[in-house]
Amino acid sequence: MDRLQVSVNKCLRRILRIFWPNQINNEELWRRTSQNRIDIEIKKRKWGWIGHILRRPHRDISRQALEWNPQGRRARGRPRNTWRRTVTSEAQEVGKTWGEIKQTAQNRIRWKHLLEEALYPTKG
Repeated sequence: MDRLQVSVNKCLRRILRIFWPNQINNEELWRRTSQNRIDIEIKKRKWGWIGHILRRPHRDISRQALEWNPQGRRARGRPRNTWRRTVTSEAQEVGKTWGEIKQTAQNRIRWKHLLEEALYPTKG
């Protein structure tokens, strides 16, 4: 993720014509260009897509693919990361379960609030 952010920052600096020895920090760069950090942007789009899929009918192929749980023996080693596993782990950071996520996705306003909690968690 860091290498991707470095590449994006480099492009933004070129667009703004900020070259060495002139320097600005990353926060100032993002403020001037009205951009978010790339990890926040990716998470935002991922959660938006998940909400879209969870509002689809149960028989929809994309919904089935999201909720599919492969059966049988698994290969040795660490389990593979899936969209559902990453979203579930991010939701646990906010204190939500997969069932709560599915239920919240049906209401777009509540989903938007959950998205804000997931993207910008308050430290408390």
